[in-house]
Amino acid sequence: MHCTNVENEQTSKSNRQSSETLPTIRKRIQKRTEKGLIDATFKQLYKQNKLDEIVTKAQENNESIYEEYDEIKIHGTTWKINDNVIIRNGDDFIEDYVGTIQKICSVLEPSSKKLICLCKVQWYMRKSDIIIHKPRARQWIGTQEVFSTKTNNYILAQTIMQKCTIVDCEEFVNMQKCDSTAYFNRLEWDVENKKFTNMNKIQLYCLCQQPWNPELNYIQCDKCKKWYHFQCVDLVIECYDDKDYICGYCN
Repeated sequence: MHCTNVENEQTSKSNRQSSETLPTIRKRIQKRTEKGLIDATFKQLYKQNKLDEIVTKAQENNESIYEEYDEIKIHGTTWKINDNVIIRNGDDFIEDYVGTIQKICSVLEPSSKKLICLCKVQWYMRKSDIIIHKPRARQWIGTQEVFSTKTNNYILAQTIMQKCTIVDCEEFVNMQKCDSTAYFNRLEWDVENKKFTNMNKIQLYCLCQQPWNPELNYIQCDKCKKWYHFQCVDLVIECYDDKDYICGYCN
């Protein structure tokens, strides 16, 4: 007659499982948990549009999920580093953003294996951004004027709409063909302190002592050679036909 001690056998199996199987199971569970946390974090950051954090996390990850490029092709158009571009504004379809591409990269989303294509952009501020903090600047800031900043962020590459041109004020005035994709820059804007950083380098004109606005009409005094707004010296451009103009200081 053959007898088996069931209790002892179960205890023995339990001991074998505890010493051999459980550590392996724990490692698998831990690996799946860690991977799940990484995947969830990337998805969550993407939904929250925290693209800078996605790049930081991807660079810290041991896996090869982050790559950089010199150029990228989106919807048939190639974008390169240092390109000045117009970027779609999801909140305002009238006035889009302007920036310069500093870096191009991709992040491989761990769970879906889809590439998130990103561009690091250095931003330019537009007139509407400035006059909120400097209302008096409305009179001399041009519609096509942009202000350089030291602020940069990552954007989705597919939000780039088209290339644009950014030149200095003098070159802008002398441009033969000027469309809505041509801008001029002469000042830098401190985003944090909400002020111009190099205003003292800009020459002031007219009686009102404001920077030159290429969109306004000016008249030059034939004696002192200074420039004045027509409105500031009580002249109407449509009615003015004199060849010479002498300002009030020289008259």
